[in-house]
Amino acid sequence: MRPLEPPREIVEMAETGEVAVKTVPATEVAYLVHKGPHSGVQDAQFKLMRWIAENGYELMGPGVAIFHNDLIMVKDEAELITELQFPVRKK
Repeated sequence: MRPLEPPREIVEMAETGEVAVKTVPATEVAYLVHKGPHSGVQDAQFKLMRWIAENGYELMGPGVAIFHNDLIMVKDEAELITELQFPVRKK
């Protein structure tokens, strides 16, 4: 898998802190739900990327992390739930 460079408009927004609204088209994603500290998210991301490659899919864009709760909602990092998604297509 090749690393993906962020689009120019995303880099510009990261630099300016601008807020905007956009429509995101429907897409097929491979996803994994990680339970535990955010320090384990990177390993979960690697697991998901391996699964994509081993199951005949190819990565079609950058991933998304959805934080379903936070330390305001739960008292223990072990209870954090993070969903990772990568857009894919079957090879």
